[in-house]
Amino acid sequence: MHLTAAPLKIQIQARLQQLDGRLPPRWLPSSHLTGAPAGAWRSWLQEQGSLTLRLQSQARQGFRVRVLSEGVSRVHPQEAQLLQAASHRVWVRQVLLEVDDQPWVFARSLLPLDDRGLLRRRILQVGNRALGHILFSDPLIERGPLMFCAPGQLPFDSLWGRASCFYGEHLRLLVAEHYLQPMAERLALPTLPYYATALMQGVTPS
Repeated sequence: MHLTAAPLKIQIQARLQQLDGRLPPRWLPSSHLTGAPAGAWRSWLQEQGSLTLRLQSQARQGFRVRVLSEGVSRVHPQEAQLLQAASHRVWVRQVLLEVDDQPWVFARSLLPLDDRGLLRRRILQVGNRALGHILFSDPLIERGPLMFCAPGQLPFDSLWGRASCFYGEHLRLLVAEHYLQPMAERLALPTLPYYATALMQGVTPS
């Protein structure tokens, strides 16, 4: 049974620490993700512009960034490898992107501690603003290929996810975004068939 709104927020907050050092989601290019959704889901997964702006366009009452945790933490070696980070200790920021007070997206951003420069300072001081305002306003920041993961790979209820690395001068930032049930319900995006497909492919929800 999926949780919505306040119960889901409580569940995510309670299980957040379980992500530390945990095996990360199985990120795959779209061509290798079996059971990947089509239609409107694919549009959200493959969005090349600012996800923040797209979420804001869906808001009837408001959009907010709820910061769940932020600080230096140890990450799994696979995440460090994606970042090409020399150390497994990186700056980690975990937030909920909320539309009309409903949690639509869980986002996890990783920044190596050896990065330097103005961009690093801006990101570390972003506070309760969306990172997208920085990443998509600077023409010198480039985005790497999108990767995707099937539902159920976090310690709380989650649907499809996507991740990519952003690169700039003295900057490497890994951003993972996982869509949540309230978003699917509001936009009438199908969930159960894809969830079942992920299970059949050996991806077991936590």
